[in-house]
Amino acid sequence: MTMIAPAVATDEALATPAGAQRILWLTNSSHLVNHFLGQIVSVLYPAIMAELGFGYADLGVLTAIQNLIGNATEVVWGFLTPFLRRGYVLAVGNLVMTVGTLLTGVAGSFPFLVASRTVYSVGASAQHPIGSSLLSGYFPRKRGSILAMNSSIAAVGSLFSAPVAAVLLAVYGWRAAFIICGLISCIMAVAYLLSPDRRPSSGAGGARARLAQSGSSYRRALRNRNLVVISIVMMLGAAGRAGGINQAYLGVHFENDLGISLAFTGTALATLQLGAISGPLVFGWLSDRFSRQRVMQSSLLLSAIMTWLLAGQGPEPLSLLPILLVYGCSTYSRNTLTQAIVADSASEEDRDAAFSLYFFVGFISAPIWSFLAGLLMDRFGFTLAFDVLGFSYIAGMIALLLMIDPSIARQQRARA
Repeated sequence: MTMIAPAVATDEALATPAGAQRILWLTNSSHLVNHFLGQIVSVLYPAIMAELGFGYADLGVLTAIQNLIGNATEVVWGFLTPFLRRGYVLAVGNLVMTVGTLLTGVAGSFPFLVASRTVYSVGASAQHPIGSSLLSGYFPRKRGSILAMNSSIAAVGSLFSAPVAAVLLAVYGWRAAFIICGLISCIMAVAYLLSPDRRPSSGAGGARARLAQSGSSYRRALRNRNLVVISIVMMLGAAGRAGGINQAYLGVHFENDLGISLAFTGTALATLQLGAISGPLVFGWLSDRFSRQRVMQSSLLLSAIMTWLLAGQGPEPLSLLPILLVYGCSTYSRNTLTQAIVADSASEEDRDAAFSLYFFVGFISAPIWSFLAGLLMDRFGFTLAFDVLGFSYIAGMIALLLMIDPSIARQQRARA
């Protein structure tokens, strides 16, 4: 496998400091809205199920279809950047999100609901690969910190989604809640169209030449050793992605297995989210100052330890809450650290393809881990299930040994 050289000339060189800051906060705000809209359905689904008349099995089908198509379309957005500026691509994604959210608000049947939520997922899938690529280009020297900030602000959107959705549901009903929230992503689309991103599209020549350029970028990305390794690391880690194990099983375990009250379960999950917000900031800052590979291995080791501690933890709040806080800090930091390594290892020309492939490969395993965790919990209980999941982070630590430091690779090519 070959390495892709990190670019020296980046979007940062084409922007004023004020323009770069506007891009930073626009992308952060868009990511917050993305996660907010993705999480409000957790509160609204019971009302939707009662009105449209479907059950948990149907909900599982809906979620599976939505997640699979959403993850699959993450790989295609990089094909558009030779034709459109990254800001325009994100505008398209937000417009598709708007359409999907508004259609959800007028859904009159279960098949229509599945279709509308799938449309939403297709639009939402642009944010991670293209947003991360955009920020990596504007802030090449602070990628760890900037991508961590982007992740943490998105977690704030997830944190506030439940109470906001509950208020909208109580006051206006679930249909109006979707329509009101859908307008937010429409505003983000307009903001991207008016954004200060003046970088031209990366392609040159006609449509056929630009399409060939996209294909070449994807082929080079697939030969990128670091990209392959870091995607494997993301696949191996059990938790720390949007949705998945933490959201599916922790609340159920706290209430059913530990006998914790609903109020304290909410406190416990909020503590986990606080870790998800603060952890990436700490580890991202460290990765800008020390070896990203070593910082990430430390994060994975801490993730394994905290997963094992959580597996054997009882309902005592004085010990449960600190464990959840550190567990959230460590497991949710993997996402931003891996993104920074992808950006370090990809050239300006290939960065969009690299991120598109990384998010597709790295996140497609989330449903598999959720299924495996549920199977283990059902047959052997929570403790053994999370003991097994803890070893997934150790496997990630070992896989990282296959990575080549990008600076060393550049020196080797310079001497060749």
